[in-house]
Amino acid sequence: MYDARFPLLGTFILVLILAIGGVVFATLSDGNLIVIGAVLLIAFAKARFVILDFMELRHGQRGMALALLAWCALLLLAALARPLLVSTLA
Repeated sequence: MYDARFPLLGTFILVLILAIGGVVFATLSDGNLIVIGAVLLIAFAKARFVILDFMELRHGQRGMALALLAWCALLLLAALARPLLVSTLA
Protein backbone atom coordinates (compact mmCIF):
# COMPACT_ATOMS: atom_id res chain seq x y z
CA MET A 1 0.00 0.00 0.00
CA TYR A 2 2.95 2.31 -0.59
CA ASP A 3 2.15 5.44 -2.53
CA ALA A 4 4.88 7.96 -3.32
CA ARG A 5 2.49 10.85 -2.74
CA PHE A 6 1.46 9.65 0.74
CA PRO A 7 4.29 7.52 2.17
CA LEU A 8 2.86 7.43 5.70
CA LEU A 9 -0.75 6.74 4.77
CA GLY A 10 -0.59 3.05 5.73
CA THR A 11 0.99 3.84 9.08
CA PHE A 12 -1.56 6.58 9.72
CA ILE A 13 -4.45 4.21 9.02
CA LEU A 14 -2.91 1.56 11.29
CA VAL A 15 -2.45 4.08 14.13
CA LEU A 16 -6.05 5.23 13.64
CA ILE A 17 -7.33 1.64 13.85
CA LEU A 18 -5.25 1.05 16.98
CA ALA A 19 -6.65 4.23 18.54
CA ILE A 20 -10.23 3.20 17.83
CA GLY A 21 -9.56 -0.31 19.13
CA GLY A 22 -8.03 1.09 22.31
CA VAL A 23 -11.06 3.29 22.89
CA VAL A 24 -13.45 0.37 22.36
CA PHE A 25 -11.47 -1.88 24.73
CA ALA A 26 -11.22 0.85 27.37
CA THR A 27 -14.94 1.52 27.15
CA LEU A 28 -15.84 -2.14 27.56
CA SER A 29 -13.12 -3.04 30.10
CA ASP A 30 -15.12 -2.49 33.31
CA GLY A 31 -11.83 -2.40 35.26
CA ASN A 32 -10.55 -5.79 34.08
CA LEU A 33 -6.76 -5.90 34.46
CA ILE A 34 -6.21 -7.97 31.31
CA VAL A 35 -8.09 -5.47 29.18
CA ILE A 36 -6.26 -2.56 30.83
CA GLY A 37 -2.98 -4.27 29.97
CA ALA A 38 -4.15 -4.76 26.38
CA VAL A 39 -5.07 -1.07 26.10
CA LEU A 40 -1.63 -0.11 27.42
CA LEU A 41 0.04 -2.43 24.88
CA ILE A 42 -1.98 -0.80 22.12
CA ALA A 43 -0.85 2.61 23.40
CA PHE A 44 2.78 1.47 23.30
CA ALA A 45 2.35 0.19 19.74
CA LYS A 46 0.90 3.56 18.69
CA ALA A 47 3.76 5.40 20.36
CA ARG A 48 6.26 3.14 18.59
CA PHE A 49 4.77 3.94 15.19
CA VAL A 50 4.74 7.66 15.94
CA ILE A 51 8.33 7.64 17.19
CA LEU A 52 9.78 5.53 14.41
CA ASP A 53 7.75 6.68 11.41
CA PHE A 54 6.31 10.13 12.02
CA MET A 55 9.34 11.43 13.90
CA GLU A 56 11.52 9.71 11.25
CA LEU A 57 13.76 7.92 13.75
CA ARG A 58 13.50 4.49 12.11
CA HIS A 59 16.66 4.83 10.01
CA GLY A 60 18.66 7.26 12.09
CA GLN A 61 19.41 8.38 15.61
CA ARG A 62 18.81 4.97 17.18
CA GLY A 63 19.79 6.33 20.59
CA MET A 64 17.03 8.92 20.50
CA ALA A 65 14.48 6.33 19.33
CA LEU A 66 15.47 3.92 22.10
CA ALA A 67 15.32 6.69 24.71
CA LEU A 68 11.82 7.72 23.61
CA LEU A 69 10.62 4.12 23.55
CA ALA A 70 12.09 3.54 27.02
CA TRP A 71 10.31 6.67 28.28
CA CYS A 72 7.01 5.41 26.87
CA ALA A 73 7.58 2.00 28.46
CA LEU A 74 8.30 3.63 31.83
CA LEU A 75 5.12 5.69 31.65
CA LEU A 76 3.07 2.64 30.67
CA LEU A 77 4.50 0.65 33.58
CA ALA A 78 3.56 3.48 35.91
CA ALA A 79 0.07 3.54 34.39
CA LEU A 80 -0.23 -0.22 34.93
CA ALA A 81 0.98 0.03 38.53
CA ARG A 82 -2.07 2.02 39.62
CA PRO A 83 -4.75 -0.56 38.77
CA LEU A 84 -2.53 -3.31 40.16
CA LEU A 85 -2.17 -1.46 43.46
CA VAL A 86 -5.86 -0.63 43.61
CA SER A 87 -6.86 -4.24 42.95
CA THR A 88 -4.49 -5.63 45.60
CA LEU A 89 -5.54 -3.10 48.23
CA ALA A 90 -9.27 -3.50 47.63
